Amino acid sequence: MWLFTKDSFVSVVQHREQPNDLCVRARIRNHLVRLFPMQAASIQETPDADYRFRIIVSKTELAKIVSDYIMQDLQYDNFKAAQATADPAWSGFLYAVWAAGLPLQQ
Repeated sequence: MWLFTKDSFVSVVQHREQPNDLCVRARIRNHLVRLFPMQAASIQETPDADYRFRIIVSKTELAKIVSDYIMQDLQYDNFKAAQATADPAWSGFLYAVWAAGLPLQQ
């Protein structure tokens, strides 16, 4: 599952060996730090992987983080306009994802 917040993008997959855990992967380390600030030291770096940074968390933990985000941080009515950064690479990435999906509805 891909998960976007206003300041992060992660890929979430089932852990291959631990049925109650997930592997949360990111291309930018700070995207994991923002979601898991208390576990920043647990972030692993895998330079040759398609997602360079990853952390293992329980399904319950990620569900709480997503729920808390929805209840506390999701205050915007336009996702692209709510971005917390002026980084043109991040904005360009979000626009490219949005634009790639547009033809699907037509």
